[in-house]
Amino acid sequence: MAGVDTWGMNETGRLVGRSYLWLAGVTAPIGAVVFYLLAAVTSGGGLGDLDQALWLVIVTVVATAVFALGGAAVALPCTYLLGRALRRVRSRGAHTAAHAALAGLLAVVTTSLVVLWFSGPTSLPAVVSFPLGMSVAAGLAAAIATWRFLRPTPMPESEPDHAADVATALPS
Repeated sequence: MAGVDTWGMNETGRLVGRSYLWLAGVTAPIGAVVFYLLAAVTSGGGLGDLDQALWLVIVTVVATAVFALGGAAVALPCTYLLGRALRRVRSRGAHTAAHAALAGLLAVVTTSLVVLWFSGPTSLPAVVSFPLGMSVAAGLAAAIATWRFLRPTPMPESEPDHAADVATALPS
């Protein structure tokens, strides 16, 4: 993990951008499907209309893409500071866990504020359940993005020294 020794805004922006794409494109839509299936099973009403499930996933993806942009802006300085603090840590797993925990914490706080803003304090179950779901999705997205971002790059094989071969092949 040679790239961890120097952590700047370039690395921060790339990591937050990749986390955003994982969240909006993978973990939030999967979370929406899981939420829909759990709600259908626990309510006893069955799966119901599959068009409703598709609509829920589409709305979740669009809403997540919009609101997560604000979350990404909030995450930039926090991710930068965390990356700087972890510069000397060599463990890829430690970086992944730290960034996932940060993303989950930021998601639960910001999503709770958004839910409170739109629905008020009277809808306490929504203030708790939706932010927790988004926290899990954001944490998973950050974990995937960090793990892939910090994967070791293979060292290119050094090219053979043809000049040395020519020098030894020539008679003296």
